[in-house]
Amino acid sequence: MTDITHTRIHTQEIDIATLQESVEVECKLAGGRDGQGAVPNDMWESYSAFANTRGGLILLGVKEKKGHFSVEGIKNPAPLIKNIWDIVNNPQKVSVNLLSEADVRIETLDGQSIIAIQVPRAPRESRPVFINGNPLSGTYLRRYEADQKCLPHAINQMLAEQEDVRDNRILEHYTLDDIDSESLRIYRQMFVDAKPDHVFLTQSDQVFLESIRAWRKDRATGKQGLTLAGLVMFGTWNAIQDVLPTYALDYREQDGHAERWIDRIYTDGSWSGNAFDFYRKVYRKLTADLKVPFSLVGDQRVDRTPAHEAIREALVNTIAHSDYGVDGNILIEKHRDFIGFRNQGLMRVPVQEAITGGNSQCRNPAIHQMFLNIGLSEKAGSGVPNIYRNCRRQDWQLPHLYENDVLGQTILELRMVNIVSEELHQKLANVFGEGYNTLSELKRSILITAITESWFNHDRICALTSEHTREVTLALSQLVSSGYLESSGKHKGKIYHLKGIEVPTPDNDAGKSITFVSSPNTTQLSLFEHESPDHKLESPDLIAQGPDLMAISPDLSRDSVFTEEDQQRWIELKKIAKPIATASGRKVKAEVEQVIIALCDKVAPHRLKLANIAELLDMKSDTLRKNYLSQMVKEQRLFLAYPTIANHPEQGYTTQKDA
Repeated sequence: MTDITHTRIHTQEIDIATLQESVEVECKLAGGRDGQGAVPNDMWESYSAFANTRGGLILLGVKEKKGHFSVEGIKNPAPLIKNIWDIVNNPQKVSVNLLSEADVRIETLDGQSIIAIQVPRAPRESRPVFINGNPLSGTYLRRYEADQKCLPHAINQMLAEQEDVRDNRILEHYTLDDIDSESLRIYRQMFVDAKPDHVFLTQSDQVFLESIRAWRKDRATGKQGLTLAGLVMFGTWNAIQDVLPTYALDYREQDGHAERWIDRIYTDGSWSGNAFDFYRKVYRKLTADLKVPFSLVGDQRVDRTPAHEAIREALVNTIAHSDYGVDGNILIEKHRDFIGFRNQGLMRVPVQEAITGGNSQCRNPAIHQMFLNIGLSEKAGSGVPNIYRNCRRQDWQLPHLYENDVLGQTILELRMVNIVSEELHQKLANVFGEGYNTLSELKRSILITAITESWFNHDRICALTSEHTREVTLALSQLVSSGYLESSGKHKGKIYHLKGIEVPTPDNDAGKSITFVSSPNTTQLSLFEHESPDHKLESPDLIAQGPDLMAISPDLSRDSVFTEEDQQRWIELKKIAKPIATASGRKVKAEVEQVIIALCDKVAPHRLKLANIAELLDMKSDTLRKNYLSQMVKEQRLFLAYPTIANHPEQGYTTQKDA
């Protein structure tokens, strides 16, 4: 599974039937009093809400009623476009114009003209985005499908976030006496180990602290003292409490069976309580159970794996990006199958941009640099990508990085599940029945998520797969109807979980106070196993073919070429692919290529998607693409359906050049 890096939504990608949970969208009828069209006043509340949250798409000319959408169209959209630009450029109406020309478009949807307004997430320097000239009454946030007025404390947090740096504040009247001497001694020794020839090593403690930005002098005012970064990293417990009365660091460990914590480290006054000591204590706990295979680099044994690297970077990121000026705490939870990291403060860049990397907007850059000095972090802007890369190297499921807008928290969950292990897939087959092996790659990925993450939503699956959002919606719906999953919540707030397992979710009272949701335990899964979803299929004739063929084969519905009447064609394709799919041992390349061409010929003039071919041949998508399909396209034995748009959502392979 791979992560998606695109965020812009285009109307040609929107399926009205599945709009309610696919994307962040606000629909306005915009008919006006005379029916000719008018920009609704409340559209600007949605503009503010999207800008202050994660961005979104406003559609004018589309009616929404109880989560269902219908295209009504706008008869004369041009005057509305002019009105939109007039208003968004009026600072008395809108505090900042975030729109470019490409963000406001006249589109055709279901044969009707509509206006699509793509509102980007505002950069932190521009938040809060408000309307009518008053930030206190005109600032909105997006909560599921509703625009809600922003409370004063949240507005103040946005204003505070406009500062580039949060940890360089000088704390007057704080001296070296407020530094824990043992913490500083250990840090300096680690600095020696990491950079034995560095010029800082000969400096006195105060000069050393100044060199690493833990002590600062303001040249303009002459004021000097410990910085907030220095106090958080090396301070004594009493000094930290005096400056940050709500400061708290917490580590908890559960063995997966007991309801109580079996180990805990928290700021109870029995140790320094500073972030540096917390890191050292917790990192040892988090990595204690990791297996380290024997390997050498030169004559030195390597004692760290990609798992160590991912955990280390996640822990440093949590500490370096936390907002220490608000109520709340850092919380690290270790479970048998995942580790959760939570810090106060929302992300300064969009989640997908953080995963891609390169744009560093660290809330506490001095703290981050202190970890970098001793080799415990990567360069700015590469932390989250390194976490994802190391999880892939470890064959773990991709991490789950998300924000809790209501509580102002960022949460990262590392799923320590080997997604390529035969043991895992056998476990899933035992749990879900023989039908599991007949499911598509996307559906198996969803069920792996369900068994490891307890609850998830549409967006989470989109972040784990390169499949189009429409295919994710279809797959989730079919897994629910087949009895594998249950759903709760409505529209964009809908979440999914394994059928028959009660879990706390964001939509119920139990979920509002949880920190991280652990995966179902062995007892829960054994109960679920006795209620195999295969027994819930409505048509006995289709049970032998597996749940994917209930009513209409989802294998076929992944491609618009296939309809309900085409199930016989799919059976014929299976027959063509059978010699390769069932072959034991190493496959002969020429024979695989011959079968691929035969499959594409069978559906010509249409195309087969990569996922279709992979499933038919029982081969991995990456293997097919790298070792077969790419070369066949270069040699013009196959052709791309969309040769100029490599990542087109309906991309596929065909034997006809201009299909």
